[in-house]
Amino acid sequence: MATPKPEKTFEQWQDDALSTVLSVTLDNSNPKRSRRCYLDDVAEELKAEEGAQVLITRSTLERVLVARLEEGRVVNSGISVFEYLLASWQSAQGVISNLSGAKGKALDVVMRAARIQVLEEARALLVSYMGLALQIPDMFPQSGRLGRSVMADALLVADPDDGLHQLVMDSWLPQIIKRFENDGLPEIVSAIVSELAVRTIIKPELHSLLKPGFRRVLEVLEALTSHAAVAKALAHSPHFDQAEIAGRMVQIRSAMGPFLAISGLPDSDESITREYYADAPQRSSEDRKALHSSLRSTTQFVQTALFTIFDRLVRAGAEERTLTLQYTLRALATNAHRAAMQMDASKVVSDGFADNLAAVWLRLSEPFTQDAGLKKIGRVDPDWVTLRAMLGAENGGLDDGKSGISTYWRELTRINADKQLADAYLQKKLSEASSSSARPGFVADCFFATANALHIGPIATIGRYKELLKAIGRMRSEIRRFEAAPQLLPPAQRASLPLLMQRWNSQLHAMECQKVALDAHVLDPRRLSAILVFYRFAMCFLLRQVDGGRSFPQQPFVMPEESSSGSGSGNSGNSDDGSDALPDAWRMLPEFLIEDVVDFVVFAAVYIPEVLMDPSAQVGHEGLRTFDDILPLFIITFLARPGLISNPHLKSHLVDVLHMLTYRDPREGDDYVDTLGGNLANLQYHPSVDRFQANLDANPTARAYMVPALLRFYVDVERTGASSQFYDKFNVRYYIARTLRSLWARGKQYVKTTQRFFSQQKQGQGSGATTGSVARDRNVIEQFVARLMTDTTYLLDESLSKLALIHDLEHKTPGRDQDNSSPSDVGDRLQEAERMATTYVSLAHETVHMLAFLSRLSPRPFQAVEVVGRLAAMLNYNLKLLTGPKCSNLRVRDMKERFAFNPRVLLSELTSVYIHLGLTTSETDSRQMESDEDELAVSRFVMAVVEDERSYSPGLFSDAHSILDRWSLKSSESLERLARFAEKCKEAKVDSRLIEFLESKAPEEYLDPLLASLITDPVRLPTSGTIMDLAVIKGQLLSDPRDPFNRAMLTADMLEPVPELKQEIAAWRERMLKEYNA
Repeated sequence: MATPKPEKTFEQWQDDALSTVLSVTLDNSNPKRSRRCYLDDVAEELKAEEGAQVLITRSTLERVLVARLEEGRVVNSGISVFEYLLASWQSAQGVISNLSGAKGKALDVVMRAARIQVLEEARALLVSYMGLALQIPDMFPQSGRLGRSVMADALLVADPDDGLHQLVMDSWLPQIIKRFENDGLPEIVSAIVSELAVRTIIKPELHSLLKPGFRRVLEVLEALTSHAAVAKALAHSPHFDQAEIAGRMVQIRSAMGPFLAISGLPDSDESITREYYADAPQRSSEDRKALHSSLRSTTQFVQTALFTIFDRLVRAGAEERTLTLQYTLRALATNAHRAAMQMDASKVVSDGFADNLAAVWLRLSEPFTQDAGLKKIGRVDPDWVTLRAMLGAENGGLDDGKSGISTYWRELTRINADKQLADAYLQKKLSEASSSSARPGFVADCFFATANALHIGPIATIGRYKELLKAIGRMRSEIRRFEAAPQLLPPAQRASLPLLMQRWNSQLHAMECQKVALDAHVLDPRRLSAILVFYRFAMCFLLRQVDGGRSFPQQPFVMPEESSSGSGSGNSGNSDDGSDALPDAWRMLPEFLIEDVVDFVVFAAVYIPEVLMDPSAQVGHEGLRTFDDILPLFIITFLARPGLISNPHLKSHLVDVLHMLTYRDPREGDDYVDTLGGNLANLQYHPSVDRFQANLDANPTARAYMVPALLRFYVDVERTGASSQFYDKFNVRYYIARTLRSLWARGKQYVKTTQRFFSQQKQGQGSGATTGSVARDRNVIEQFVARLMTDTTYLLDESLSKLALIHDLEHKTPGRDQDNSSPSDVGDRLQEAERMATTYVSLAHETVHMLAFLSRLSPRPFQAVEVVGRLAAMLNYNLKLLTGPKCSNLRVRDMKERFAFNPRVLLSELTSVYIHLGLTTSETDSRQMESDEDELAVSRFVMAVVEDERSYSPGLFSDAHSILDRWSLKSSESLERLARFAEKCKEAKVDSRLIEFLESKAPEEYLDPLLASLITDPVRLPTSGTIMDLAVIKGQLLSDPRDPFNRAMLTADMLEPVPELKQEIAAWRERMLKEYNA
């Protein structure tokens, strides 16, 4: 019978269990432990110690572990320190599980508890050493893989059900948190997250959206941060926000940078264009939609995961929220060049990083932006930039003095303040900081962080997307040009044209693939709707700052008051636009808050207008809906009160929005000015246009302010301060003209509004349509007429001269003409002339149409003495050009298709101006009665036409009448009126010899010093003391508000009549007439 084994003592069990867990032994005579590491030095030490047993016990556990971790033993074992510690921990964990489970039930309860306690202490010791190995790797022998690498492998294992992975997430991580939560957990988290980040950067399978690995990375991060302590530790980790890194390095070296860079945007993952969209330009639109849908779903997964992580960071505590906000603001500040016109992509974060960061903050802002009533809008302090972004932490700000947060926000362009004013305001707020404990809260922090993230991210990407579209258009145009006319190439390149074409087509294909890849993101309706919801809040916030009642949107908006002095135009030189009374906080707001809203709406209106009406973006009850209510109010307010914004280019973008959402092309071939309405096109246009116009029609603010605001800005845009201001003004005025045309065609209410506004020039009294001041209204009208006439003169001259040049170049035979031009020279000149003609012809058509329409609606301003002479001369010159012998020079191939040039419509509209200004109301409508002033104004225009010796002749109108009748360009009534006007001109006799006689006999003081013409209404210029004719100086001031003799600022209301001289000149004229007639 076998002798039973003696039962182990607790000490013997302890030695056996710990030896197994640590895979070490102090007894090399035990054959069962032969494969374990023999710690001879520890064994000898214990033998030498009096009364000590050579056993591994709780008291000797750490000595044994330290001995096992000596360098020699680590090297000989073939595994690293951390791998050994993790394996030992797994072993301890397994034994504890067995003892706690069914296998331990046979033991005495006290004995089981004692054994579990021993193993838990061993496990805790191993956890401590693993934490130290992650915190300070240099404490241990550097042989084999580091702890961060071992943990990354365990976390990123392909099978999420892997035993080690589950054990690490369910047991190891909670134990690490418990042990190190107040003892260096940030360093441990930093080590693990940094390793995950490095792998994400260097391994395509972990960062490409075409591989599954990126999902695993984000799932691991989500799992880690689901522990509040880990989220808190991550925010405090050394790599989370390193002040010394900037620009592109934020994406590479910050803890969250590589994860934020996981994106399907082409600059984040080259395989997107190289593989996913390789043949997309040639595929059907349905195929591309399917590709886009898949990529957008994947992007939504990425951005949702990132939001979850950041949401846990900001919810971890007030300090962690601040750290996360500082990281965001620093990342944006050091990548501000992303929003610049010229950008080095290698020095800034990728589009993907910026887009993901913006998506995260958009989601964080949803609790207050999605609110229908915008109840939290009052929590967004307009002084946030000064009180938070530009102040240090000691004053309650966010700037930690380490890098560029405050510098970035200090240098931003403000809505209505220069840097000097902004710095002075900052000093004022600094002095108030110590006496005030109130600081903007997280709603304000979140609003401005989101706005900035959108500015640096999606809005900047949209700008580059539009530039790419332009580049593609130019490339296609060049390829077509040289395919059609290879002789335009220099001879050296002509021989290699096939190779050039191949290279150009390859470049074009690459650009088109990039464009399609960008479409998936830039034109994603879900993404754009989310941005629009945020911009609804932003528009309401901006309107609240200028609201007359300062309580919008809780109360209806009140249009802010504006100074009533002076002209209010951009050329008067007076600061009379109300800007002096603006709140300082409004002045200091970043300009991009308005600019980004406007740019985004313009982009959406052009490329994906259905987003503007998307129900998910139309949050808010009636009166606060994004597209129906807030957007129209926003545009009208800042156009009607131009003093609120100092940047004229920003105001012009408001016109862009209005134009995009109101304009519809008129019918081809219409004489647009024979009637005052009914010229809507039978064309396809997006429903957003009709819906926006319907909202304007129903908006009393729009009815009162929109037309005057557009006319006023037509004047103000004359000077923008930019080097390109001469050409910029034509583009803006073109959009204004088209917008007004569409409004007038929409219905009679806008026609009546325009008529009431212009009637002030005649009546001298206010109306329902106003800029806010009768004096300003009248000045705007005078300057508008002058600008319109000057523009018409210039644009017609440029248009017709460019068409004549194109005609000559198209009929030129290279090498046989006197200038010996080469084919490439002729081609270059032709291309430049075509480019300019395309622009100028469109501008000229719109400007002439507006002149014709307004001259019928309100003729008196165009018959004013200060403008009528120049207007008549311009009309005569261009009418002669269109109907005279030189008109054949304007005929170019496909002129309507290439340049939108319609000489018949142009002729019809020019002759309409003659009819409108040269006949009284009773001559065009027997039901109307004219006043003596009307008769005088008409006579003044008729005389001005006849006095134009350069272009007028009795046959001028008969030629025009013949062409109009031949091509049925006008109704019989209009032709009859034109004939009647021609007869009036024949009856008006001008004795040029009398004028020469008077001017030759007149004393010098009777002659105007500018034109040397006889003065009829003398006025003194108070700035120089010079006496001039009233009509001459008023005409001069309309284009340049300065004294022509000393350049001092001068306005018409400053002119001083000289009645004595007027009587003297009149008496002298009577004597000279008698002498002349004798």
